[in-house]
Amino acid sequence: MKIKYLLKHTVSVLVILIVFSCKENSNKTNTVSETSTVTPSNSNSSAEGYTSKMTKADKKKYYDASGNTVFEIKYKPDGFKLRTASSQLLWKIKFYDNKLKISDNEENLNPFEIKLTEASKAKLVKNEAIIARTSYNLEKKEQVLSSENESPEFFNQNYSPSLLVSKIPDIPNNQKQIIIKELILKGY
Repeated sequence: MKIKYLLKHTVSVLVILIVFSCKENSNKTNTVSETSTVTPSNSNSSAEGYTSKMTKADKKKYYDASGNTVFEIKYKPDGFKLRTASSQLLWKIKFYDNKLKISDNEENLNPFEIKLTEASKAKLVKNEAIIARTSYNLEKKEQVLSSENESPEFFNQNYSPSLLVSKIPDIPNNQKQIIIKELILKGY
């Protein structure tokens, strides 16, 4: 019983160390648990969601309701990769001082970028074209997410520029939710 307790807490400490060592330019405090649940926002997807578990110090696996591995996250000091269960790259997320790059290739060619423009403002761009913007009203504790030809969306939560990932048309909704969750854990 004590060994299981020690292993669980050792894994938790390692996860926390990885998260804090990868996080740059953030004053937010994050709480990381060994197992968590992600529910895809796609109305056509199942409501079961995914559970996740750290399997190595630098790897987390996401499981469907049947316990099958669906995705994995491979952590790097400057970002992370979302991969298939067979370790094929889906999305590479790389952190920079004032932006994130999200691409579907190892070389980061033709990436989507989330640029942190001010303390509570960010924009999603691709090839210098603005796709969406977000800002945060501290008094109302409300985040606004807006994009061209769509009504603004309002969120009553802490500021999170990672919500801009939801406006990337190339990423399936279930993968968007995992990327957003991982970015929030990193302080974005």
